[in-house]
Amino acid sequence: MDIDSFLRDPTSRRRFFRMSGLSVAGGSAMLLAACSDDTKNPVAGPDDSDLADVEILNGALDLELMAVAAYKAGAGRLSGDALQLGKAFLEQEQEHADGLAAAIRDAGGMPNRAKSSYDFPVLRSQADVLRFALELENTAIAAYIDALPKLSPGELRATSAAIITNEAEHVSLLLDALGREPVPSAFVTGRET
Repeated sequence: MDIDSFLRDPTSRRRFFRMSGLSVAGGSAMLLAACSDDTKNPVAGPDDSDLADVEILNGALDLELMAVAAYKAGAGRLSGDALQLGKAFLEQEQEHADGLAAAIRDAGGMPNRAKSSYDFPVLRSQADVLRFALELENTAIAAYIDALPKLSPGELRATSAAIITNEAEHVSLLLDALGREPVPSAFVTGRET
C-alpha cells in the first residue's frame, strides 16, 4: 500500500482503522453508555457505567498501542530532530497506554493487549512516517473527543482531556516537522485542516 494513496483515500483509512479493531465510538460502547446507571453497588462488582468506561478505555488503549507500534516501525526512517520527536512521542504514547491499562484494571476490566502486528502502509521516507503519525494522532484526538462525554465524570474525563492535549501537541510538532503551519486552527478537532 502506498502511503500517499492511503492518506488521500478516506475509505482506505477507515478500512485500516476498522481492520485494526479500533472502535472507540463503537456500538457496544455507546449502548452501554446509554444504558448505564450511575448508582454503584459495591457488593455486586463493576456496574454498567464501569463496564461502559472499560469498553471506551479499551478502544482508546487500542489506539495508543497502535501508535506505540507505529512509532517503533517508523523510527528507522527518521533522523535528526524528527527522530528525537519520534522517540519522545513513543515514550508518551507508552505512558498513555500504561495509564489507560491501569484505569481499566481499576474499573474491574481486563486491558486489551497490543496486536502481534499491524497492517501499516509502506513507509518509505521520513515524510511518509511523519504524515502517517499525523494521521494517527488526529485519529486519536477525534476518538478521545468522541469518548470524553461518554466516560463517567471525574478522573477518567480529566485523564482523557490531558491525553487530548498531549496528542494536540504531537500534531503541532508533526505539522512543523512537515514544514506546515503548526497551529492551523484555534480548535483541536482531530480532523486535518
